Amino acid sequence: MDKTRCKIELGNNRFVQATEWNDEIRIDVREWELKDEKLIPTKKGISFPLHRWKLLVDNFEFLDQALTEKRVYQSHLGGNVYASVQIKSVCLDLRQHWLPPNNTEIVPTKKGICLRPAEYVKLKDVASVIGDFVPELCSIVPCPYSSDHQNQLGFFRCSECNPDHFTEW
Repeated sequence: MDKTRCKIELGNNRFVQATEWNDEIRIDVREWELKDEKLIPTKKGISFPLHRWKLLVDNFEFLDQALTEKRVYQSHLGGNVYASVQIKSVCLDLRQHWLPPNNTEIVPTKKGICLRPAEYVKLKDVASVIGDFVPELCSIVPCPYSSDHQNQLGFFRCSECNPDHFTEW
């Protein structure tokens, strides 16, 4: 059973919400649609476990710089989820990627959402409010910041940071 802790509109029927689902707290950034006079979530969006949400928030400054300078920037948030800005773009793309067989580069999937400038500004504005509803965020240490990731071996052994090339050692 899911329990919504908060749901905040970003504009254009897009919302960020914190939800407890299957004993895990997740932060969703998703588009909703009106059906039978009721807003329901669509597939257009992405769901973050808390450690990925925290990495996204930590990257706001770098994303802002890339958007201002209209240059490419991509940040891996874990599990092949990326926050990215394309050259000359004004939007932030939050998207799942995958590695096709016999390929050396990951490619984006349909799972995700591209936030317009006003929606991204609102997302940044409400990030601290979400922390009020999800106090567990204070104790989260994303795996790239953990002590076992202070060398390359730690990174390569991590299925979250290196999902396509993870092998047990």
